[in-house]
Amino acid sequence: MKIATPPSARAPFALLAAILIIAGAAIVGAMRQTSMTFDEIVLMAGGARGYETGKFDLVPEQGPIMQYVYGLPIYLARPNFPDEPQFEARPPRGYHYYYGRKFFFEAGNDPERLTFLGRLGAVACALATVAVVYAFTRRAAGETAALLAAALVAFLPDILAHGGVAYNDVPHALAFFAAVWVIDAAVRSPTIARGALAGALVALAIGVKFSALALGPIAVLLAGAEALARGWERAWLRRLALAGVTGILVGYIALVAIYLGDLTLADLRWGLDFTFRHVREGHGVPGYLLGELSADGWWYFYPVAFLLKTPAAFHALIVLAVAGLLTAGSRTGVLESRLRAPLIAGAVFLASLLQSNLVIGFRHALPLVVIACVLAGAGAARLWERGTRRVQAVILALVLWYAASSLSYYPNFLAYTSEYVPERDRGHEVLLDSSLDWGQGLLELREYMRGAGISRVYLSYFGSALPEGYGIDYVPLPSFFPLPPRTGPDDGGDRPSHIVVSATNLHGVYLPGDPFRQLRQVAPDTILAHTLFVYRIDE
Repeated sequence: MKIATPPSARAPFALLAAILIIAGAAIVGAMRQTSMTFDEIVLMAGGARGYETGKFDLVPEQGPIMQYVYGLPIYLARPNFPDEPQFEARPPRGYHYYYGRKFFFEAGNDPERLTFLGRLGAVACALATVAVVYAFTRRAAGETAALLAAALVAFLPDILAHGGVAYNDVPHALAFFAAVWVIDAAVRSPTIARGALAGALVALAIGVKFSALALGPIAVLLAGAEALARGWERAWLRRLALAGVTGILVGYIALVAIYLGDLTLADLRWGLDFTFRHVREGHGVPGYLLGELSADGWWYFYPVAFLLKTPAAFHALIVLAVAGLLTAGSRTGVLESRLRAPLIAGAVFLASLLQSNLVIGFRHALPLVVIACVLAGAGAARLWERGTRRVQAVILALVLWYAASSLSYYPNFLAYTSEYVPERDRGHEVLLDSSLDWGQGLLELREYMRGAGISRVYLSYFGSALPEGYGIDYVPLPSFFPLPPRTGPDDGGDRPSHIVVSATNLHGVYLPGDPFRQLRQVAPDTILAHTLFVYRIDE
């Protein structure tokens, strides 16, 4: 006899399904209207090239896993591959962008089709992140907390934005959080199987992005917290030691497998060295925050960017969540609480961000923001379950405001700025680079030019894609990633009627001599995708 599931039991999963469907539709819809962003060109091209040549050595400064993921559907589409010179070792620095341009835009491929195929893996990772957060929070703090946390993650502006971008930021958040969950489980109840799974997930997270090395001190702190809670119980310590050794061995084996059998892990070691230098020395050019440039960065870059890149409703929910978690703490100690894992992981990751000189994009903080969603959901749920209908109405209103604020930027999620920025087109006054302007607006520029009858523009573009691949005719102006020479107005082509400048180039962040400083004093004719400034040339 089959027993039907009560409606009350099915309701949470129906709500979760609705959250996933709405978020998924927003991500897919936005990604189809987003041109190739600056860095994703190298992972997609590098992955497809790897399947063709058997060598995934194009982007050693990044973990190879997302090259495997993004490159596979592109490779299966049977694209054309450009001819390459022979290299004695790995390709030289900078070659990955050169190759990516040739692969997508000069080899006879359809860049929009191939980009869509590659980005499907990112969409899957975004939705999986929501599901994993729901599963963890449901176990740690109950059904209400799980639904609140899932909604906060699903409608997080950077999830909506980077969930449709074939890069490693959303997969990193997913792998990082999953690894934290499994590490904590292995510490609470150590077994060989749990240790092995934790080691494999840590290796997976490192293979996605090298900043997952933060999982090492997180594991140590989680073990210390459990030891204190148990009073240094000897039997547990012996099981933990055995699980830990197993995890290390399995982690090493997994990394060797990820790096296709290289026992020396040479590319991993090279990538880690590059990452440490990158974090310590920065991007080699001034960072940008609140209208200022700084070669040294700011310790407060990520806290300020958090306020600017997440809805104001989220900040209100965090305040309420703190009150809820303090209430919970009176009953359950932090060391014993299942929320200790995100608390400790969040603290470690925040500490790493505060000392980082890499201030080119808020996306680097995504694992921390996902953790904040979990804690905010758990704390708000505590107030929801114990509060009055008025309290519940406030929480529900904040969640709806949060979702509406994020979705209102559709399809330009990458350019999201919070309510603290008075006008959406003024986001460039507070943040630039991948926090706002990452090369995503070429499709909107193409449609604008078609609608306005503009045949050619002067263009300064902040991105790695070739605009001609999107049907844009232009005369190149100074750009961080130089655009190739094209036929100019004195060589038989139409004289451009407009100047188009990406926000990052407009502020001269990467350009010597600040070539567009006078243009900043002129009101643009229009602003596309909140990042492309269009100026009409007066005859």
